[in-house]
Amino acid sequence: MSKHPRPDSPAKAARAHAEARTQAEAERAQAERAEAKAKVAKEQDAAIAGALQKDEAHRQADLKEVAEKEAEAVPDWPPES
Repeated sequence: MSKHPRPDSPAKAARAHAEARTQAEAERAQAERAEAKAKVAKEQDAAIAGALQKDEAHRQADLKEVAEKEAEAVPDWPPES
């Protein structure tokens, strides 16, 4: 037996290269999916924040309207004589 290691066969080298390429493509696809998920999450956060802000503005307007109606419904006290 020789003490020198045998060089890899061309088929084995090609297989290793193909496996490395497949792994790199899988990692790239996974990174793209993660990026897409992050983008969707950011868009959803912005939409939710906008909806909450709009809802709060409506709530404040409703409270103001109710307060004004209540103020109109309550007679002045003490009554003017």
